[in-house]
Amino acid sequence: MVRRIPRRAYEEVTFLEAQVVSYRMDERDGGMWKLTFYVDDTEDAQWLFNCYPRTTVAMGIKALDYDNPDQSDVVTEGERTLKRAAMLCRNMKFQRWLENYTAEAGTYRWGVGQDEQECVKALHSTLDIKSRSELKTNQSKIKLFTELVDEFQAWLKSQ
Repeated sequence: MVRRIPRRAYEEVTFLEAQVVSYRMDERDGGMWKLTFYVDDTEDAQWLFNCYPRTTVAMGIKALDYDNPDQSDVVTEGERTLKRAAMLCRNMKFQRWLENYTAEAGTYRWGVGQDEQECVKALHSTLDIKSRSELKTNQSKIKLFTELVDEFQAWLKSQ
């Protein structure tokens, strides 16, 4: 039976910690690194269990210095929410879902134009915000956005 990697694995960023176990450098093929992943919360990383050995995945890697953590690079929940909102507004499925959601709720009437811009306007109307940057600091708006995304994900699963 073929194990399928879920679509969200291609659309969402998964944060994991890993440790370099070994590496071998070779002039012909560049070499190979072996990593051991430590997953505290496997909810974001569940899709990794569907990968066969030698499945190719793209990764961004950042070294952590536990002795001297750089607090300037700490990403807050609000910053993650802001980035997620920006990515979702570019997602065609989210655009279509939000268009139907706002039409049913009567909170925003979708206009003619680029879908991403209309999606941003509809999101502003639905969350009652002036700018997505409010998602960086306003906890109540972050919660509303999270609930909205949960509804969207439930709709995706029903499709």
